Amino acid sequence: MKKVWRWLLASVLFFVVGQVIVMGVYGGLFPNYYQGYESFRPMSSMHFRCGLPLMSLIQSMVIALLYAVFCKGIPGAGVLKGVVFGLLLWLMTGCGIIITYCTMIEPFPVPCLVYTLSAMIIGGMVISAVYGKVMDEGEGTV
Repeated sequence: MKKVWRWLLASVLFFVVGQVIVMGVYGGLFPNYYQGYESFRPMSSMHFRCGLPLMSLIQSMVIALLYAVFCKGIPGAGVLKGVVFGLLLWLMTGCGIIITYCTMIEPFPVPCLVYTLSAMIIGGMVISAVYGKVMDEGEGTV
């Protein structure tokens, strides 16, 4: 049961870190970046406001589970292992997002790059902090 609670804690913390970073990047650093783009009008819908955080929470749960399963194969130790995991995760997900935005919007999507890279690296560090002592003690995966 401890393993499930640790997985849920890592999932929720990864989700919260991502939400805080996205609010800081799009609300604080680049508040008017998407203003005026027709393709982003659906963001005002209720489905988008409720569905996107729910999808993000589910994604966080999958990411935390992936870390637990592949922890032994990720290079590094401690928080560095989380940074490596975050960078690998960004290569698999963030690059695709950047490429997609580059085809939709003419200027390079700097806010998206800042958000995805920082959220994945910091989120990976948080997950590694939650799982770190457990994996060192040899308790195993989720």
